[in-house]
Parts: sequence; structure tokens; C-alpha cells
Amino acid sequence: MAEDFVQDDWDITDSNSKRVLAALSEFEKGVVVTVDMLHKKTSLMPRGLNDAVRHLSAAKLIENPYPEKKFGPYDFQAVEITDLGREVIKKFG
Repeated sequence: MAEDFVQDDWDITDSNSKRVLAALSEFEKGVVVTVDMLHKKTSLMPRGLNDAVRHLSAAKLIENPYPEKKFGPYDFQAVEITDLGREVIKKFG
């Protein structure tokens, strides 16, 4: 799985996305992390957090279990790191 995600992919990943993925990796597998929890862990403002979540979702490193739900200025309510996301952060983080 993580073999498909190479060093170049990681290197072009923006710092906000790396920060979000690292923060999500600190939670146990299966834990859905709310916007509030993620904001507190990363200190990212809505635009940076929204962009990071969009990028990580497109890369299949995180999942948005409630895509129809939004929370205030955020484009999501909660997210969860995928197994691929855990492998990538372990390998490159």
C-alpha cells in the first residue's frame, strides 16, 4: 500500500497536510476526530485545515465519514486516518 506513495509524493505534500496527518496518527485506530479536536492539535485556521483535509482525502490518507456534514467555517465535521495514512506517516513522518 505505502509502496504506491513515494518520497516525491511526500515531499510535495504541504506542511499543513503533514501536520494534520501527524496529529491524526496520534489517535487510536477507528477514532473519528472532530474539527474541534483537530483544530486544538494543529492550531490551523479554517482555510489551512480545509485545504489539508481536502488534499489528504484526495490522496486516500484520511476519510471523511460524514461528507454531507460541515461545522461552521470548516468543510467537514470529522475525519479519520486510513491504514494507508498510518503507513505513510510511519514511513515518511
